[in-house]
Amino acid sequence: MHPSPAVQPSTQGGEMRLILTEDVANLGSLGDAVEVKAGYGRNYLIPQGKALLADNRASKELQHRLTHLEKLRQGKIALAQEQAAKIKELQLEVVRKAGQGGRLFGSVTIRDILQMLTDQGYDFDRKVVTLHAPIRNVGSHELTIRVHTEVRVSLSIKVIGEIEPGAAEVAEETAEASEDTETGEENPETVEASAEESQETETGVETEASA
Repeated sequence: MHPSPAVQPSTQGGEMRLILTEDVANLGSLGDAVEVKAGYGRNYLIPQGKALLADNRASKELQHRLTHLEKLRQGKIALAQEQAAKIKELQLEVVRKAGQGGRLFGSVTIRDILQMLTDQGYDFDRKVVTLHAPIRNVGSHELTIRVHTEVRVSLSIKVIGEIEPGAAEVAEETAEASEDTETGEENPETVEASAEESQETETGVETEASA
């Protein structure tokens, strides 16, 4: 009897189809079917026990392992959904120095958000957090967290502005000066001084005329 030939991975364009047996960063979660470079699969993922060949699905042993992996995968998804539901209820708030109009002196970064999540008991990698737009103003801002490859949760962070002492007064004086210039209003003290000078001039003219 001739020995059965070794199962060769299905490759196309130098890629290989695998099924992950555990979570692999930047690739997928347990039970996911993925395509990777053949060298990466043969030299790392398969030898390290992180993936199985997606070929020869008729094998009873492979079918058994796939069934087991699918159960584990569904369990992880269920846990991720529970975690996402709790995260959605979080009230994230941060105070930042800001100027008039709510413009921040700086910005709120993903690192700041990760620290707030850590303080709440959640440890995530920065790559799973996505900001819908840079946070540079006070107010509410939306962000998304990828808890699992199939589970994402959206939540908001409230940025509260802290105006530095004196900033409001300076801004108010600047605004008043600008308003006076635009409306053509004169300073009352300047008007009064001009009136006195005019009166003195008229008095001098009358005195000379009498002489």
